[in-house]
Amino acid sequence: MAVGLPVRSPSHLDLTSQEFERRLAAHGHGAEEIRRLWDELAAAEAEERVARPVVLGLGPLIAFYLGLLLVVAASVSLLVIYWDGLGAAGVLALAVLYLAGSLAASEILRRRDLVEPAEALEAVAVAWVGVATYAVQELAGYWPELASDSGEVHRGLTTIALVGLAFAALLFAARPDRLLLVPIAAATAVLAADLAELVFGEILDELSGRQLAAFVLPLGVAWLAAGLWLDVTRRRSYATWAHWCGLLLTGAGVMLVVPETVPGYTLVGALGAISLFFSAFVRHWSFTVVGAAGVLIATVAALGELGGIAPLVIAVVGIALIVLGLRWSRWRDAIRIAVLARMPAGTRDVVQRLAG
Repeated sequence: MAVGLPVRSPSHLDLTSQEFERRLAAHGHGAEEIRRLWDELAAAEAEERVARPVVLGLGPLIAFYLGLLLVVAASVSLLVIYWDGLGAAGVLALAVLYLAGSLAASEILRRRDLVEPAEALEAVAVAWVGVATYAVQELAGYWPELASDSGEVHRGLTTIALVGLAFAALLFAARPDRLLLVPIAAATAVLAADLAELVFGEILDELSGRQLAAFVLPLGVAWLAAGLWLDVTRRRSYATWAHWCGLLLTGAGVMLVVPETVPGYTLVGALGAISLFFSAFVRHWSFTVVGAAGVLIATVAALGELGGIAPLVIAVVGIALIVLGLRWSRWRDAIRIAVLARMPAGTRDVVQRLAG
């Protein structure tokens, strides 16, 4: 018995109402039935078009983020230039104005189905809440008068982190936007530093790198674990930002604890290579970028320790990164398939769900 090759059906057809009516009439369908079916299909297509958010291409998205960065930089510069003249009350008024403007612009963009820019503006709004919180502390006499008193200043920063975290959590509960994970992660990093101060009984400036890393590093790993859980539960858009937050916090924790020696830099490079390898399974470019950056940072940082062979090592690493960039897409799939084939069935299922 001959077995025919499977034919992939088209997922979309451009069809006029006249052609639709002619084709169905040829198969014995009545005019009223055809009209009703056409109306149902047209209504479903219109509903899907309204529900589907507008996805910006890479170029427009980069232009938006650069423009937003310039606007925020100009707003911050305005505050810095007129800081003394404005006073705490003026800073509070301006921060509230910027906050309201960010939220209003976010809502306008969201109503036009521009979800990604709307999310970015909401994340910026959380930052303005931090500035407003500082001004309120200043007006209430809670912010320390002497900036040299690091412990007191950090007490004020803790309040900013708590208020920002509460505001971001409130926004996230009302509208679970992915980019809100970034200010939430920043607030948790400040609170992790607070916990280090509490446990070791010293102010932030007196803590050693290892003491800080004891709290920052587990926080980064926790964010990575949260990202993996979001991957497994098929919420990859949230997982992307959780991974970015986790990788940056973990990287900061590692750099706090590794010694500035060739073995220390070798460890950084090895961790970067592990991140590259792991990206074959989670399918997030954040692991690829951070992994390559780790290898590059380790190479550059080791320059002073390598002596005369430094140029040779740099050239070798540079060539390796070029080959990796040109071949990684092909190698990543091959690595993934080879490793998955050697895994137990249960583990394989979890790993496959990570990249679902």
